[in-house]
Amino acid sequence: MVPSKQNGKSEKTDQKDIEEIPSNEKSKELDEEELDTEELDDFLLSKWKKTKTLAKNAWHEFVDDIKHPKKAFVELIKNKQFITTVLAIVVGIIGALAAWGFDWLSVGADYVFMGQLFGLMNSNFNSWKFLAIIFTPFIVSLFTAPILWKYNPESKGSGIPHVMESIALNDGAMRRRTPFIKMVTSAVSAGGGLSVGREGPITQIGAGFSASIARFVGLHGRNMRIIVIAGLSAGISATFKSPIGGALFGIEILLVSLVADEIVPIIIASLTASTLSSLIDILKLSPNSSGFPEPSFNVEALRNLDWTSYIYDLHWFILFGVIAGIVGVLYTKFFHLTKAIFKRLPIRGLFIPILGALLTGLVSLGSPKDVNGVPLIFGAGYTTITNILSNSDELSTQNPFNSMLIFLLLLILLKTIVTSFSVGSGNPGGIFAPALFIGACTGSLFANGINSAFGANVNVSVFALAGLAAVFAGATRAPLTMIFMGAEMTGNIMLTIPLMLTCSVSYLICRGLMKESIYTKALADKGLKITLGGNVTILSTTTVKDIMTTKVITVERKTTMKEVCELVESDGPFGYPVIDEQKKLIGMISLSDIRRAKMKGELEKLAQDFSSRNVIALYQYQTVDEAINILNRRGIKRAPVLDSPENGILVGILSKTDILRSFERQKFKQIKKKTDCNQGH
Repeated sequence: MVPSKQNGKSEKTDQKDIEEIPSNEKSKELDEEELDTEELDDFLLSKWKKTKTLAKNAWHEFVDDIKHPKKAFVELIKNKQFITTVLAIVVGIIGALAAWGFDWLSVGADYVFMGQLFGLMNSNFNSWKFLAIIFTPFIVSLFTAPILWKYNPESKGSGIPHVMESIALNDGAMRRRTPFIKMVTSAVSAGGGLSVGREGPITQIGAGFSASIARFVGLHGRNMRIIVIAGLSAGISATFKSPIGGALFGIEILLVSLVADEIVPIIIASLTASTLSSLIDILKLSPNSSGFPEPSFNVEALRNLDWTSYIYDLHWFILFGVIAGIVGVLYTKFFHLTKAIFKRLPIRGLFIPILGALLTGLVSLGSPKDVNGVPLIFGAGYTTITNILSNSDELSTQNPFNSMLIFLLLLILLKTIVTSFSVGSGNPGGIFAPALFIGACTGSLFANGINSAFGANVNVSVFALAGLAAVFAGATRAPLTMIFMGAEMTGNIMLTIPLMLTCSVSYLICRGLMKESIYTKALADKGLKITLGGNVTILSTTTVKDIMTTKVITVERKTTMKEVCELVESDGPFGYPVIDEQKKLIGMISLSDIRRAKMKGELEKLAQDFSSRNVIALYQYQTVDEAINILNRRGIKRAPVLDSPENGILVGILSKTDILRSFERQKFKQIKKKTDCNQGH
């Protein structure tokens, strides 16, 4: 009974405490409680009324649509989001058909050039068989180079940088002939022995067809860009049977956005293309179809693995990610170095791709060859990639050395060189497949190396797959694409863990060692910078000297403050640079400095005595991007421009107004270029 007494006492005490509270305070608390309750009731009532109104309006719209179907249909087809979604399905179908047609053209070109022409020269020349290796890519380029030079220069090289540029400057608009010429010339190059891939061309082909369709239905701006990227992703998805990887390729490399309205059409197009491509395989319409859909690399050694096959080797994958990143950097640097050298050659542009093809043949003389005498570094190299992924015994028969490590290292070096010669000189074709080739060789080389050196027992096939994905992920700054695409290309989602490790580390290494990716470097060389936000600016290569104001009102150091006041009254309350007799900047006079001189009654003193000495100055050779960062970081609107830190001579002044004016001029140029492009169609 004691607890009950205590409870009673507690209740009594509590009641007493309440009674001791002043009446006005109790009234205040009750009023606040009642007020809060009333406000809550009013809020809930207003929300309920709004909900009822919305539901009522929605019902009336639904009934009105049923009563007037024609009106509802007209409103629906005027909805840009609906049109974009429908077109995503259409471009998905077109992307799959384009990939299928391109596959047939490539197989036909391979039969004509490698099967017939190469076979004919290889069998008839006997001791001169090396002529087949030299002249096959040379003859191929003799066919494609004039077409590109005369009819469609945009089809040169990979094609993806051109798609990026067209999306950035022209909302994705391209000439209608581009996808057709790209399809024919790239198929011939890929089937004729040049070290090129089919993936870069199929992206430009898909984007080109999508741009024509979007322009036909009247899309422009953001919606047209989405459709172009959707068509590009559809081509990749159909080529690799990789719906997730294809969608991520367009989103990660071109769109760089996570807005649902933008990514959903791309996903729909990618899914449509992958589904139709699988149906084409089932119907045996594809040249290499077996009657049912298969992953791009149907390797049993990878398809049946689970996490236990690599879980104890994760530390090796992290280390390999660093190596893959370095290989990605070297691949990118050498490719663009070779491309720059070709551009500087004092020969007519028509002959540069032909020269690149001839050099490809010459370098390929030193390559290991298959049973037919074809260099392993010819073409995309998918057969060799499959053998490396499966760690096939066939590699031993193609290896002219006693060491597998030397064999793989030679393939990496030669493939890098011939790809740079083939694509860097302007021959049509992609750098995707060659990067996969180099990555697979790098992974196999690493795995064989640590197995030999440390007595480890790592799975060579898994490391070859990780290298295939990581080298390209680092070179293109697209780790998510290759994480999922690597798993989809082998049909085993359990391999995502090593892919995540190697691709992430490779990406960080490449990002730390290179300012641009292998795709954006070509645009940066033209003065076009694509940031992570997807924005484009040409100011990264515009110098301060190009846009600064050279007519600067200056104040000599022996000018009195009274004269400075008169200057302010006539020209405005701006900051004025203070210079000496040699025009060297010694400080700045601002409105606050003049006010300080007036308050002290020292207007007869010299400007040099009141000028601020800690001046933030720019230099004429700096880029406008750097200038913007300095102005924003310091929180100032203008800054004097000097010729150099050593001389310190004032040559101009740069304000945010000057920068804005330069933006407007460049926008005008872009509009003019876009207008000219549309007129060219």
